[in-house]
Amino acid sequence: MKKEKAKMEENKSKKLIKILKIVSIIFGLILIAECFYLVVLYKNRESKTIYANMTSGMIQEKDSFYAVGSSDFKNSSIGYQKGYQKARFAKYSKNGKLIFEKAYLDGYSSVYNDVAKVGKNYIAVGQYRKTKTNQKENTGPAILVKYSEDGKVLLKKEELILDDTKFTKVKALKDGGYLVVGQSIFENMTLGTDDRGGAIIIRYDKDDKELWRANYGGSKSGIFQDVYVDEEEKVIYAVGKDASRTGMLVKYNFDGERIFTKNYSYTDTIGFTSIEKLNDDFIIGSSKKISEDRDDYKTEALLLKYDKDGNLLFEKTYKKNEMSRFNDIVIIDNKIYAVGHSAILNKEKTTKALRSFDYSGIYVCYKEDGSIIKSSEYKEKNASIYFSSLLKEGDNLLVSGQGSAKLFKSNQKDTRSFLIELNRQGKKLKQLY
Repeated sequence: MKKEKAKMEENKSKKLIKILKIVSIIFGLILIAECFYLVVLYKNRESKTIYANMTSGMIQEKDSFYAVGSSDFKNSSIGYQKGYQKARFAKYSKNGKLIFEKAYLDGYSSVYNDVAKVGKNYIAVGQYRKTKTNQKENTGPAILVKYSEDGKVLLKKEELILDDTKFTKVKALKDGGYLVVGQSIFENMTLGTDDRGGAIIIRYDKDDKELWRANYGGSKSGIFQDVYVDEEEKVIYAVGKDASRTGMLVKYNFDGERIFTKNYSYTDTIGFTSIEKLNDDFIIGSSKKISEDRDDYKTEALLLKYDKDGNLLFEKTYKKNEMSRFNDIVIIDNKIYAVGHSAILNKEKTTKALRSFDYSGIYVCYKEDGSIIKSSEYKEKNASIYFSSLLKEGDNLLVSGQGSAKLFKSNQKDTRSFLIELNRQGKKLKQLY
């Protein structure tokens, strides 16, 4: 009896040991799985570092596109520029495939604001933070870089007039030269005035030598955002901002002599941002402030029509949500196509120190007289979408911008540039990248 009992106890012990071994293996596998999960989670978290990729200017060739802006170059062969944005010059195929991208690696942060084809080459303009002090104070010189069609750097120029200088637009001229416009102002805490500052315009010849320069506006706020060159009449129309919320249209002759200045109040802190010719007149895109109280972000998108003598012919506003503005316009068959963004204040994310907005893209088509034919809004909940620039593509339109929405194949934490094709009714046809 004792032997049978002892044997039974031995069998129980063996079973218990076996069970413990199985349990140990299971727990071991669970632990391994948990460790693997944590590693994957960590890698995913690392891979979701905010990706900042911005397109601010684009030109179209027969079989390709050249785009400029800035990027941290995450997941790029150039390397992740942690903590910095670097100016970016990129070439895409007509179908949106990236052919190459180049970075301006001098100094610290940098950005290209525009690009133009001059002869067989490409001029990209913008600004960079040359020193640690520039990076800290958000100041620095303007930059101008000439690229070959395959992305080779042919020339670098920088321009520092006052403490903070930048180029915003570049336009090719028929003589092989080009114009650049932008801004040169004091640092925020610098007092006084300087008659060299404000909105700036510089003309270069085909050998990249400066022919003349001119400036207008306050040395604390003046800026030219865009320029239209009329080669037939040998005049230049530059638009931007004078005082903090005063838009301006300035006309020059080809020698840099100012013919007239027309001011418009009350625009936003960016001012007039685009100008195109419509028959003998000019269409300007911007934004108009509609509130005099502390809610100074409340604006309507603004479309203005001036004649060549600077007389205002009409003023049209377009309101979508609490904030709206037009960033770019094109004229096709006497119709005006405008793109930009609107925004709603996100009260949950807004603090006393910082406002947070949910942005959406806007598209509006106008008749020549300023009446609206079609308008559309492009949005995603708790996401940001900006429409930056507009190009004609056959019978359709190409819109470049930045977004964090699922609509543009990006997660909610990333900010990436995109290029989409719309028909002239504003319907999205496809996304090139």
